[in-house]
Amino acid sequence: MVLFSRRTRRWWLAAASAASLPCLYAQTLSVHRELGRLRVSSTAVQFLEGAPLARLHNGASVVFVIQLGLLANNKTTSLARSAARFEVSYDLWEEKFAVTRLATPRKTASHLTSYETEAWCLDNLTFSAAGIAPDSPFWVRLDVRPEEPNEVTPLGEDLGATLARLVDLFSRPPRAGDTRKRAEAGPFRLKDLR
Repeated sequence: MVLFSRRTRRWWLAAASAASLPCLYAQTLSVHRELGRLRVSSTAVQFLEGAPLARLHNGASVVFVIQLGLLANNKTTSLARSAARFEVSYDLWEEKFAVTRLATPRKTASHLTSYETEAWCLDNLTFSAAGIAPDSPFWVRLDVRPEEPNEVTPLGEDLGATLARLVDLFSRPPRAGDTRKRAEAGPFRLKDLR
């Protein structure tokens, strides 16, 4: 019989609970400062996979709701939020993706690889660096959720301005086969960013 110390038990419980979440906790996000704005990039968060990718390869388009949050060091206080809906399609002949940001004004890119499509989506979500103290630590959280084919968003709704809809979308409990992604990184400080 193996006896575990309290410390070991707590570590195993924490590891088991973290393993059950669809969340990436490694430093998978990078933050860059550019002309008073903060941009987030990632080389590890892939959302063009699984069931959404199968739908794309079957000729359907998929809408992804992507939200970036800037969090205070306690990770419970939101400093800023940027969100949008992105419609992705796949050209079966060229084996390339096209993506449209579903907001006003619309932006579109085509002939992209899966990596370029994911990076383009993140590049179209930015934060203002105004109001953040240079020495204050902050965290960045990325949430990506594909919309189900039967979900309908009212025409003309700008998701970035509809806080209630965002809270509803990301607070729903995951279902079996749910492909939502979450990644967090930090702490960062403005004075350390280039």
